[in-house]
Amino acid sequence: MKIVIIGGDAAGMSAASEARRRAPHAEVVVLEATQDVSYGACGLPYKLADGAKMEDLVILTADRFRKERGIDVRLGHRAIRIDPVRHIVEGESDRGPFEVGYDKLLIATGAQAIRPPIDGVEELWGQGVFALKTLEDGRVWKRALASHPASVAILGGGYIGLEAAENLRERGMAVTILEALPVVAPFLTPAGQQRVLAEAAKHGVEVRTGSQVHRIQRRADGKIGVATAAGDLAVDVVLMAVGVRPNTEVVKGTAIALSVAGSIRVDEQLRTSEPDILAAGDVADAEHAVTGARVWIPLALRANRAGKLAGRHMTGETVKAPPVLGTAVFKFFGLEVARTGLRLEEAKAAGFDAVQAEVTSGTRAKYYPGGGKLLVSLVGDRATGRLLGGTMVGPESAAYRIDTLAAAIHARQTADQLYDMDLGYAPPYGPSWSPLLVAASQLSKELGGQGP
Repeated sequence: MKIVIIGGDAAGMSAASEARRRAPHAEVVVLEATQDVSYGACGLPYKLADGAKMEDLVILTADRFRKERGIDVRLGHRAIRIDPVRHIVEGESDRGPFEVGYDKLLIATGAQAIRPPIDGVEELWGQGVFALKTLEDGRVWKRALASHPASVAILGGGYIGLEAAENLRERGMAVTILEALPVVAPFLTPAGQQRVLAEAAKHGVEVRTGSQVHRIQRRADGKIGVATAAGDLAVDVVLMAVGVRPNTEVVKGTAIALSVAGSIRVDEQLRTSEPDILAAGDVADAEHAVTGARVWIPLALRANRAGKLAGRHMTGETVKAPPVLGTAVFKFFGLEVARTGLRLEEAKAAGFDAVQAEVTSGTRAKYYPGGGKLLVSLVGDRATGRLLGGTMVGPESAAYRIDTLAAAIHARQTADQLYDMDLGYAPPYGPSWSPLLVAASQLSKELGGQGP
């Protein structure tokens, strides 16, 4: 059996390793367009810090995959076309065109940074305007930072933009976040968004919402001018963090069906619409655990898990990929920001009679020093009492409490059932009544009950 995998990061290398483990005699080939495989892309913003090394993000090198796991990793091999009839992948490498045949094929090409059609971006791309999606992007940033730029404009107030803002600010740079939307972190409630804005202001990060950028150009003094409808600014470097899109160029010209946001549609066993071709990771869609709808949520755990399951499927097992909730957490200076499931607006759009409850509670026992206030927002369905989603923002405990909520939603629990859960307690880690239990009680009342 010959297994070919296009893409050598989280999903691709997880699949390759799993396939090798389960089918020791199979030929496993990985085609990777870049010179890097298997690295922690989520750590890229943190390696912008002074003294941090991008190479620390490498988990396993291509050479180790070859020597230790017997996987034929081919770097600098960009897949261009798939011929499902002939079972052939065509592409380009440094040595010229290539063709590789397959019995089973996995598309794990991930996502790529969006390069918006802003006037001047193409001329300055890589010359003062940079993305932060790949390990090579990180290296480019480190080289740019070596000249000690004093100021940066970050286009986008999502996960990457906010994480990068913290680390660049701690280098002493003047940081301005330009967000086209009227808010940052739109998955949060207004109260949560205000806490993020307050944290930014506390640390000297300027946030300009409603700032659609329409031109970027090099000025005569060497600075980069960034023009927006809400005003202009001049900076030394620009971080483009407006989002990502599925990297699906390789399936153009095939009958492989696409899904939401242009991702590849897969079934519960990660199979595409073409026989013997699977897709996994950020390039593929998934089923939402609450709505059952197809969604595209590019996050690390899903990519690694789906890759592993694809490796099992390609070697003969029948396995199902679990649905997703989009559970995520990030750090922003002294805040932990977390989310899972549906926002109130998403729940209503999905047809639920959704209501929301929001509480603020201490992260430690009142008499125990330190800590702060955790903002917890829960969304539930009035018809069934079922939990649908939630967010948390606070100086501590959001990162681990969100997992409890995610588990409850996966289990289709109601607000009352969450309230009845026997959660751990100790004064350094929370009050005897967990903020999550307080929020569940409040949600139960909002849903029309008397509340526990």
